[in-house]
Amino acid sequence: MSNVPDPSAAEQPPAAPSSIDPDGALRLLDVDRAPPGTFGELEPASPPLTDAQGRIRLSFSRIDSYRNCPRKFRYAYVDRLPGVPGPHLSFGTSIHGALEAFYDRKLPSCPTVEELLGFLYDAWDASGFRDLPRSEQLDFYRHAQQVLRRYHQRVAGSYRLPASTEAWFELPIAHEAVVVGSIDRVDLDDDGRFHIIDYKTNRKVQARARVARSLQLAIYALACRNLFGALPASVSLDFVVPGVMITVPIGDIDLDGARQTILDTAAAVRAASFDPTPNRLCDWCDYRDICPAWPSDGSEGLGAAVTQVQDLRRQLTRDVRQLRELEAGVERLTAELADDDAR
Repeated sequence: MSNVPDPSAAEQPPAAPSSIDPDGALRLLDVDRAPPGTFGELEPASPPLTDAQGRIRLSFSRIDSYRNCPRKFRYAYVDRLPGVPGPHLSFGTSIHGALEAFYDRKLPSCPTVEELLGFLYDAWDASGFRDLPRSEQLDFYRHAQQVLRRYHQRVAGSYRLPASTEAWFELPIAHEAVVVGSIDRVDLDDDGRFHIIDYKTNRKVQARARVARSLQLAIYALACRNLFGALPASVSLDFVVPGVMITVPIGDIDLDGARQTILDTAAAVRAASFDPTPNRLCDWCDYRDICPAWPSDGSEGLGAAVTQVQDLRRQLTRDVRQLRELEAGVERLTAELADDDAR
């Protein structure tokens, strides 16, 4: 007999939330009233950013965020407050997606410029443009097309398939941290040496000295050794908008300094050191309204988070109900089929 409640019972007071079934499946429950622990093994088993081995789970963007402002890091990665997608982030994501498709191929021939523009169309991320007028959205898209046309003109003559695109890594650092991420492109030259390329979509080209100090490239070099067994011969930032690539030999990269920065950040996160650091980027921070460094009652800053909590609860309630109804249907049909076979 089915254990799914009669739909007419929906008007009755909700029952107390149930625990996990012996087989691990969730019972139909009132998600809004479910206390912590209701979902058993599906509940978070460790503090935020801490993996099963007790290591702090970081990435370059997380480390960079912490170094810029520990309080913003906390809001984004510990409290998990939602941010607001912006046009420049979506623009960069779209360019990266098109270039990944441009190089992630089986055939060694260079795709045509029309194919590259098709990759852009397929990869276009519209999430950051929703609040813009359609004319401005089109301006961004046309600009992306121009950038990729120039990129194609620059690389078509020397095109070759890379060793890897979007190479995912999980890099352990001692027993304290693990750094995760993906390398945009790993090239392999005729001598068997690796070369790291990371795409940048900002307009300004960095000086070579600054590229050599790049924590991101140092992390990618360490990740290359972890993935492929050897450090890269060089690391590069390809500034695709102005069309300039800055390359630095591996000997100029401070790998030990990068390792120490990772360990220092992990230790600070573990110690819950999240003091605000006011700086020139505060005017564009998604969390300024709730930051103690700035006067505000915080009423606006938590609005998006509260809305997301409500949306997730509604979705979870629907998913749990659908799961239990489907399980009940399978149970009924299995019993009917068994009865038919027994006749």
